[in-house]
Amino acid sequence: MNRTVTTTIALACLAALAGCGGRALPDPSGTFEATVVDVAPVIGGRALAVLAAEGQTVARGDTLVVLDNELIALQRAETAARRESLQAERRAATADLEQTRRQRALAATTLERAEALLAQGSATRQRVDDLAAQRDVADDRIEGARARIAALDAETVRLEAGLAVLDRQLREGVLLSPLDGTVLTRSLEPGEVAVAGRTALRLADLTRLELRVFLEAPDLDRVRLGQDLPVAVDALPGEAFTGRVAWISEEAEFTPKNAQTRHARAQLVHAVKVSVANPDGRLHAGMPAEVRLP
Repeated sequence: MNRTVTTTIALACLAALAGCGGRALPDPSGTFEATVVDVAPVIGGRALAVLAAEGQTVARGDTLVVLDNELIALQRAETAARRESLQAERRAATADLEQTRRQRALAATTLERAEALLAQGSATRQRVDDLAAQRDVADDRIEGARARIAALDAETVRLEAGLAVLDRQLREGVLLSPLDGTVLTRSLEPGEVAVAGRTALRLADLTRLELRVFLEAPDLDRVRLGQDLPVAVDALPGEAFTGRVAWISEEAEFTPKNAQTRHARAQLVHAVKVSVANPDGRLHAGMPAEVRLP
């Protein structure tokens, strides 16, 4: 009897040692994360309308916030009027340049004839000098007209750049949704003054969540990019979900501080992101889940 008990205990110990000899292959766990986008105005202004509420689903390009940009619109109208005035001045300067060119051509032709007559003794030196002076005055007027046109063109370019800036500011006075998603938080109400750079709405695409898990180096050969893996959600036991490996970190890091034991935190691991479809919205950010590795 004692020999039998001893044999049984010995076999049990051998089995335990054999089991302890192999490295455990735990399923990595993590919590779901959503891609969050903070929508903030680039310019400040009073909010005329906030058209999205918390929990509301929005599409890319939907209008979310409308700011009061009347002052910018008035500045644009003033700048546009100044540009029209410059264009009118340029048309007048161009017409004056053409007229001066004709006068210069006439003065040059008349001067040539007078010089020929002077050589024949049929014209006076005074007449020739007067025509030469008219030609030189016309040359000076042409140069002045060209300089005036160049200055008007430069000013027009400056005003057009200003108009482009004002147009951009007018567009930025209307905040559009950058993605198809859900409004998580709303921190701006109509009548409040929006501050440039301060978040007005926080959006997230909840139709696909990411599960970040950590694998030790020996386990990396068990996953590959694009691979479909079963995912078990703690809050939804018995239901099967499928995730796709979307990213594998190339650099090792220490296990995050929220690991339960100091030994686990001291291990070098690689982060892996698993993308899980959530078309019916049953999954939520922060839910714990496990990835079933093959």
